[in-house]
Amino acid sequence: SGRGFEPSEILEGHRNFVGAICVVNPTTNHPKGFIITGCNDKHIRLYIPGQSKPERIIKGHEDTVCHLRVGLREGTYLSSSWDQSAKVWSIDDYEKPLLILRGHTMSVWCVADLECGLIVTGSADKSVIVWSRDGKILHRLEGHTDCVRDIAAVKEDEFLTCSNDTTIRHWHAISGQCLGTYYGHENFVYGIAAHPDGTRVASCGEDKTVRVWENGEISQTIKLPAPTVWCVKFLPNGDIAVGVSDGTIRIFTCDPDAYATPEELKAYELEVLEEDSKTKKQIQDIKIDKLPDVAALVIPGQRDGQTLMVQEDNKAVAYSWSEVNQTWIKIGEVVGTPGESTARQFYNGREYDYVFSVDIQDGVPPLKLPYNKTEDPWHAAQQFIYQNGLNQAYLDQIADFIIKNSDSIPAMIASSDYADPFTGGNRYIPGSGRPNRSNASVAINPDPFTGGNSYVPGSGRPNAGHATTSATNPDPFTGSQQSPLKNVSYIPHKCYLKLEQANPNAILEKLKEFNSNVMEQFTEETLAAVVDLIKPETNDELAMNALWKMLLNWPSEFAFPALDVARLAILNKYPNQQLCSDRLLEIIQRHLAGDAIAANQMLTFRLLANMFSQETGEQFGLTHSENFENILMNMPTFGSKHNQ
Repeated sequence: SGRGFEPSEILEGHRNFVGAICVVNPTTNHPKGFIITGCNDKHIRLYIPGQSKPERIIKGHEDTVCHLRVGLREGTYLSSSWDQSAKVWSIDDYEKPLLILRGHTMSVWCVADLECGLIVTGSADKSVIVWSRDGKILHRLEGHTDCVRDIAAVKEDEFLTCSNDTTIRHWHAISGQCLGTYYGHENFVYGIAAHPDGTRVASCGEDKTVRVWENGEISQTIKLPAPTVWCVKFLPNGDIAVGVSDGTIRIFTCDPDAYATPEELKAYELEVLEEDSKTKKQIQDIKIDKLPDVAALVIPGQRDGQTLMVQEDNKAVAYSWSEVNQTWIKIGEVVGTPGESTARQFYNGREYDYVFSVDIQDGVPPLKLPYNKTEDPWHAAQQFIYQNGLNQAYLDQIADFIIKNSDSIPAMIASSDYADPFTGGNRYIPGSGRPNRSNASVAINPDPFTGGNSYVPGSGRPNAGHATTSATNPDPFTGSQQSPLKNVSYIPHKCYLKLEQANPNAILEKLKEFNSNVMEQFTEETLAAVVDLIKPETNDELAMNALWKMLLNWPSEFAFPALDVARLAILNKYPNQQLCSDRLLEIIQRHLAGDAIAANQMLTFRLLANMFSQETGEQFGLTHSENFENILMNMPTFGSKHNQ
């Protein structure tokens, strides 16, 4: 019929999901232009139209590249990432960005270039930042109460933002004023786009709709036969293209000559009706007339994140209790039951299939456990243990909790003949009697402790009547494939533990950011030299003096990157000798006070631990042990789990 669409090219080479794409038009140096993609593997790939393999692969960010947009200046494009940054690039310089924008505290979900020359970013930290072309923050715009997901320019100095708080906001870039807030969506708003002539705006989200706006009012609501509408764009001819969670791209038009056939339109209407009936079936067990009314929101919640459903306008509406704000925050209308909904949840600015609340101890707020269906439950459990400083004995219990409370166990594929029997692809799953592989043979990877071929300590062979020791079932600890560390003795421990994990680049960037906010500032060369104190055999007296000034003079809210440098530098001989003096007692007392910032407390504890790694620090610690004990005893609480 001439109305259909076919893929013209499949772009290959990505190692994980593709989160962003944009097109840079042809230039003199690049007559075909580029199709550019951003991936979960942290890379940006540039494709020449007509080619399936990337022309260039750029390590663009330190985390998922979640947004790309073509720049208004010829040959430029912008990217943003879960690494809390946005960048401006030129296709004439593949490796080095023209500009790096750092100022958000969580994932930067969107970035846009305005005709007035300013740049705008939106973040999971709920803020919008307006930047000058040289990377200075002009305005930090507050107003959204949840993650900011997308940006659309409507005039040369005006733009719209959409958010998980279900609203759209209209901003003036130069003054920083909010010109309006628009309501209409009933759930997260993921995408927004403006028609090139500025007359119409389209938005989409988790409420299964695309909404078309004119002059701040909804002129049309388009229902989709799928739970989530991820993105929306205007095509040059004014048609609207949307990407939907059922894996389909749908295009809507005002041109009767471009309509789908009557049969296709009828089928589409039936799909929408079927999706609506599915939703009604999902919520039919919720007796709306039995729900409390909004008066129930007067009663405070019992814990952070507690959910409450109330009746509003004959609809079930969910609220979540915010312990910080001491108020109920509206989540949105209940559109399905948790078991059936495909809505993803946010935690620390990232999306997950599940965010579990795990009660570890009575009287202590539950810990959040984020999990995606595609993850290995044991790896997710191990990460949760590591991040929260929990006992390793919880591993199986937490993994079992994940398995029981999520839809399915992901299929694991062994990457080699031998794998970790506890977390690898061939691991034994308690209660299953076999490895976690649909086509695995039970005899190859049984439970190494209770299976038929289990190893009996001291026997030197598997515990089978006529079995002989083989490479397929060695003792996982002392057999032929054991770790080379078999003779290591851990008790008694004869040396001090060191806390050495660090990201020097991130520390340097944070020093640069804070340096612009304090009275006593340093050059970028000095800041780099301070971070270089982390390196062994560094004896830079000027850098050491600068570090002392930061530790002593910078306000507490800006002190933590300097403390981080100190706790790493003190592992080395020269900085240890310089830092272990009476001035250090002043710093320790300041940051271990009862009202000190938790991050500063944690880093001070780590500095004390690392101080003992050198003879000077050990002697200093023993000499002043009574001072340190008094400081600790006077702390009303150790605060965070890291300090504990």
